[in-house]
Amino acid sequence: MSVLVRLGRKKAFLCEAVWRSSDLELERQLQDALEIWIHRTGGPPMNSKDPDSFAASALQAEIGYDITHTTPPKGRAARTAYFSRRQIKLPFY
Repeated sequence: MSVLVRLGRKKAFLCEAVWRSSDLELERQLQDALEIWIHRTGGPPMNSKDPDSFAASALQAEIGYDITHTTPPKGRAARTAYFSRRQIKLPFY
């Protein structure tokens, strides 16, 4: 787990650029907001030591959740998780 957030009585966590929650609607809302934010801003800086925490902090004002706990990532998985999400998706027919 990297970042644990609370929105009202619901909780979710962000780990390796993926939101997880027992409430599927909240999970979808958070994941959609993350994808839009990444495409709008380019996501966390490439040299960020904790990109999940950076992303959660950036979305906090937009969505209105409280960050209750953060854990620094171990290894490169969290840092490399945002690489593929930064790619622009072009529709080829």
